[in-house]
This record gives sequence, structure tokens and C-alpha cells, in this order.
Amino acid sequence: MPKPSMTVGVLLLLTTVALGAVVYDVHGPLAADRSVWEWTLGQRSGTATGVAVFLSTVLSPVGTIVLGAVAAMVLWRRDGGVERAAALLSTVVAAAAVAEVFKIAVHRTRPPVAWQLEAHETAGSFPSGHTTGTAALAFGLVAVTAASTSAATRVVAACGALAVALAAAASRLYLGMHWITDVTAGILVGAAAALIVPPLVHAVLRHAPLHARS
Repeated sequence: MPKPSMTVGVLLLLTTVALGAVVYDVHGPLAADRSVWEWTLGQRSGTATGVAVFLSTVLSPVGTIVLGAVAAMVLWRRDGGVERAAALLSTVVAAAAVAEVFKIAVHRTRPPVAWQLEAHETAGSFPSGHTTGTAALAFGLVAVTAASTSAATRVVAACGALAVALAAAASRLYLGMHWITDVTAGILVGAAAALIVPPLVHAVLRHAPLHARS
């Protein structure tokens, strides 16, 4: 029987599918996309740009894979087993794979290159890969480390993970690399992966031979 968390994860994915269908049928940005973008233009400054570039670099798809690998190594050494480490890495990889499927299926155009402050990108914009990977890593860490803690602790940890994901999203919006609907979808996909993948990995490994888990 699926865990409640997995059901919520599936609902988040279905919400992403619905959002993808909306942006697929619309030529150009939605009204919300344009409104947020116009507001973002007025917030640009030298200092803010430096912070956004830093966040975008550290929380890039490559960066989140590296950070995830380091975190998985720490979990493996601490646990003396691979279960939590495998769950975390699987979450990040699964989220990246799902995001790539959405990018290909929706094939959304990015904001105009004249608005982009980083290296110009024209690949699929929906969802944001930076935001997806960051959300998957942050929420994945909560899923594998806070599952047995109190409800209050889990709420605080989830809020912290959301803050990290929002920081990645804000950096991509500020730099003009994505629309608000793109980064929203990234958070949804990353959170869904963190809710669905760890229970699956735990179930598989608990039925695996003992030597396969050490």
C-alpha cells in the first residue's frame, strides 16, 4: 500500500503535468510570468547580480549532483550502509530525469536572450533544472534524515529545504533564465521526487540480500 507521502508526491507530479499543459498551449509567457519578470527587472543591481550568479553556479545541476554525492558519502560513512545514501542520490537523479522528460515534451521557449545575464541559453525552459535539482536535494535530505523525528522538527526542516529551493528559483528568475512557472514546476518536481523515491528505495533495499545493503 503506498505511503501517504508517495500519494502527495504523485499529486505534485500531476500538478506539474497540468501546468506543463497550460504553458505548452500558450505562445509566449503567461500573464503571471510577464508580471514577475517586469518586477524583477527593477530589482537588478551589481550586488544582487553577484549573489544571483553565485547561487546559480553553486546550485546548478552539476553543483547539486556534487553536493548530493558528498552528502551521500557522509550518510554512507555514518550509517555503515547504503540505504539512506542510495535514497538521496536516487532522488536527485530521478528528479533530473523527470525534468528532462518535461523539457522535451513541453519544449518551452526561454525568456529572450537579451534579458539573460548568464551565458545565453535556448534549451527547453520548463521546468528549471537548477530549481529541480536543488529542491530534490534539499527535500531529499529532509526525507532521509528527518523521517523519524518529531512533527515539529520535520516541519522546520521542510521549511528550510523550501527556503533553499526558493533561493535557487529566485536566482534563475533574477538572471532572466526562466519564467516563474518554470521555477514553480522545478520545486514541484523536486519535492515530488523526495516524497516518492526514498520510500521506493527503502522498500527495494529491505528486500535485498544483506550484503547488498552494506
